Amino acid sequence: MASSGTLPRRAGLLVLLVLVTVVSGCRVNPADAEIDWRPCGPEFAVAAGAVPGMLAGRVSCGWVEVPLDPTDTGRGTVDLAVARISAAGPSNGTVVIDPGGPGASGVGHLVGAAAALASQPIAATHDLVAVDARGVGASRPSLRCRTDAERDAERAMDFGDRSTTGVRRIESYRRSIAQRCANRIGTQFLTRVGTDFVAADLDRVRQLLGVEEISFLGHSYGTRLGFAYAQRYPDRLHAMVLDGVVDPTQDPDDATVEQMAGFQAAFDAFAADCVARAGCPLGDRADRAVEVYRGLVGPLVTRPVPAGDRSLTAGDAESGTIFALYQRSRWGDLRRALGSLERADGTPMVQLADAYEGRGHDGRYGPMQDAFLAISCADEPPLDAGADPGELDRRMRIAAPFLDDGRGTGRGPVSICELLPPPARSPAEPGADPASVAWPATAPTPLVVATTGDPATPYRTAMSVANRIGAQTVTVVGADHTAVFVGDRCVDEAVDSYLADPTNSSRSLTC
Repeated sequence: MASSGTLPRRAGLLVLLVLVTVVSGCRVNPADAEIDWRPCGPEFAVAAGAVPGMLAGRVSCGWVEVPLDPTDTGRGTVDLAVARISAAGPSNGTVVIDPGGPGASGVGHLVGAAAALASQPIAATHDLVAVDARGVGASRPSLRCRTDAERDAERAMDFGDRSTTGVRRIESYRRSIAQRCANRIGTQFLTRVGTDFVAADLDRVRQLLGVEEISFLGHSYGTRLGFAYAQRYPDRLHAMVLDGVVDPTQDPDDATVEQMAGFQAAFDAFAADCVARAGCPLGDRADRAVEVYRGLVGPLVTRPVPAGDRSLTAGDAESGTIFALYQRSRWGDLRRALGSLERADGTPMVQLADAYEGRGHDGRYGPMQDAFLAISCADEPPLDAGADPGELDRRMRIAAPFLDDGRGTGRGPVSICELLPPPARSPAEPGADPASVAWPATAPTPLVVATTGDPATPYRTAMSVANRIGAQTVTVVGADHTAVFVGDRCVDEAVDSYLADPTNSSRSLTC
């Protein structure tokens, strides 16, 4: 596979889009809140004019200081950026937005989607708050390993070569990236960015917001944070919605293979839709779509095509395809990009890849991919001694033939996670186990929302988790990644109903 050479073995893909996390609950003495709210501006990575004029008086930002290591406060602190849309009327609680990723900016999402979020019924009676996790977005310090030029150079490299020389070259590059991460971020911070630390930070934010208990809505990676928070602070939760479930108990390699199979299913659905249309670049037979697609993308390994003043590589073509498969609404963009590729014009596909990689029109990259790398690696268990790193590569090619470039032979390269400094241990409270199979007895019965054709967080995984933890469920018939608060009235009404009364543990619905 010709994907990026620095992604951890668990997720060769970004599994999250920026969506909404809901918090409500009893408010304690407002005088205890210590966040100094102010207008959002450049220090919060918010551009001038980004806040809609009609919401200017309701949108504000601030900073929260948390210990770098709650078990050793002598190691200093980090600053988390937070943002808030105040309730339209008297506030009955707080909505905390977790953007997922891991590595997406909650502050950026809240401000960028302020108009849409403020129109949600819950925003009339609840404050909406977003947090940039440690190292993410505007929070300080930042999880940045690579410069913009280094990111561009990396995307031009070939990470699919499984020859002995190719594997050595890839491993050498990964060692250099691991060293840059350690040097530029610092090992003390780099080893303390996992979800266990983020869960402790979230509870500190809860305290400063002045609420006794919260309800949580996590999307994709956000569900992993939800599990971690529930394990540590079950008595501080009022409700828990898990949309697009990441199972923290699942073997990382198995999770990656299931995700690859999910994207293959999404590709097959896209191909079936495409071949039914005149001029489909994949031909007129869905059963040959993978073959035709590889015929378009495969030659890019050695012969990239022009894309304006840049070039389209095989890796970027695959990344652009994956990005488009996250949402059915992007299928038209993918169809047009493949049509342009047929004509040796890689510009539309490079634009899709740029969106996936976080590259702006000015050539600058956001920090999400580096944060995704650092956080994902911090969450992953080490490979078993003597394990073959190429086995996962082989399983992925079988699960997702549309991404198989035919070069999957020989030993695979060592994962970059094995080359980074080992993560520090979690600041968990006594007895807490974020990967526990059992749902805490004192935590609320959760609601699982699962989409049948979700490519990144498969439906089967979500329903397996729901059965294991005794969750209420909402099944969404569709092909998009996650479903809550993106315009589906059936889903949103079910979530609102649950948040209003999470004790109704028999709810099961199909939208």
